[in-house]
Amino acid sequence: MDISTWQTRLQELPLGEIYLYQELGSTNETAEILISEGAPPFSLVLADRQTAGKGRHGRLWQTFPGKALAFSWILYPEPGIITPEKLGKLSGLGALAVAESLIESYQMAAEIKWPNDVLVGGKKVCGVLVEVHWIGNQLKDAVLGIGINVSRGSVPENKDLHFPASSLEEARGREISRLELLIQVLSSLLKWYPELTSVDFIAAWQDKLAYKGETVTLFTGDKIIDQGTLQGISPEGSLILDSDSGEVRMYQTGEIRLRPVDRS
Repeated sequence: MDISTWQTRLQELPLGEIYLYQELGSTNETAEILISEGAPPFSLVLADRQTAGKGRHGRLWQTFPGKALAFSWILYPEPGIITPEKLGKLSGLGALAVAESLIESYQMAAEIKWPNDVLVGGKKVCGVLVEVHWIGNQLKDAVLGIGINVSRGSVPENKDLHFPASSLEEARGREISRLELLIQVLSSLLKWYPELTSVDFIAAWQDKLAYKGETVTLFTGDKIIDQGTLQGISPEGSLILDSDSGEVRMYQTGEIRLRPVDRS
């Protein structure tokens, strides 16, 4: 990664500070350190190589030089947008920005697997991790972490996977510029961020929702907590499930995993 070139291109976007590194342990952890040092809102933290990145459920996520995108976006409380009751939408914001970029700029049939993954061809190519920090009961900040498998060699070994995964270049059959993709995703984030409370945001999320109208199983850890037909997304970003029990239930993001059920 040519940091100078990337810095110059990224400065064309209305971001905060731009922090680019050849190698980091975790962009989310580094973002929190930079927040303590006064990093402004919408600042970007990106690493060419990430050695101890975070996935959901405490999983380790590593990236190798030139293979993936691993970055974090710094957000602060903002009346009407980033509030405690709106935090469930942030995973959707990250996933929507990636899915929209893949559809509009690369003509890839991307879908969002609630709450935080992007699929292409039924395989995971992107994950989103939101970490929220508090001072007492006051929201301090939110860090939106995004990891995208861009090149071949970015996908972990099969033994480490909990869902089938692929890279964008494998799915598309052509090389993709990481910098151009990053610019597209950040532009989409900046576009949708002020729309977090709008019906248009939920509609765009719903439009790209994977498994809508299909039977899915919800897990916490290895425990099945529910099964039913996925109906959609609530105005708060919760999953709406027509449970096999006969009730319509809503689930917030938390530690829930979703898997489709093959009833063929």
